[in-house]
Amino acid sequence: MKIILFSQNKHKVKEIESIFSPSKEHYVRVYTEFIEPFCVVENGESFKDNAILKLRFLSQKLPKSLSKDFILMSEDSGICVQSLDNQPGIYSSRYANIDDFSDKESILKAKDSSDEANINKLINSLKNKGLESSKATFISCVAVLKNEQILTTHGFLNGKVVTNKSGESGFGYDPIFIPNGYSESLAVLGDVVKDTISHRFKALKLMKILLK
Repeated sequence: MKIILFSQNKHKVKEIESIFSPSKEHYVRVYTEFIEPFCVVENGESFKDNAILKLRFLSQKLPKSLSKDFILMSEDSGICVQSLDNQPGIYSSRYANIDDFSDKESILKAKDSSDEANINKLINSLKNKGLESSKATFISCVAVLKNEQILTTHGFLNGKVVTNKSGESGFGYDPIFIPNGYSESLAVLGDVVKDTISHRFKALKLMKILLK
């Protein structure tokens, strides 16, 4: 099964490839192999909205002939921190560049921030509340276009965020997220463990079932 993936995040691409096609049953290619990179204004109200939005744009941009030979895939994900009113949520990638979460217009104009900047802002947000940790959930939504039908799946990883960074593996908020049942961050646990418990792994595992 051949898949064209919409993503410009090299870490996410690597993770999806390692999770979705270890047996070579599925062949994942990045959309920039076929067309020039483009940006999508992610103005949805949920991870599902944004995943479908990216999928629709990808479908419009790609040559129609590819739809016959490839399944199209997109993914949207982020972290919801309980003590921060479930922020940053769908704005996880641009968290550090958002000053006012009530101003939707400025949020949409905000550009993605570096992982370090996002992590530092989250840590400072917790410390400003006098907290050293908080319950949190990673959420992933995978969307696929197959035979003109859109399929979506979700995956969740519960745990907590802490105010001390640890580990060199992974990306995003991994250095400050400790999954339930573990005592170390995802960045310490490493890719082998992460790729069997992560929100993205769970969403992709369900998608594999739907695509059979």
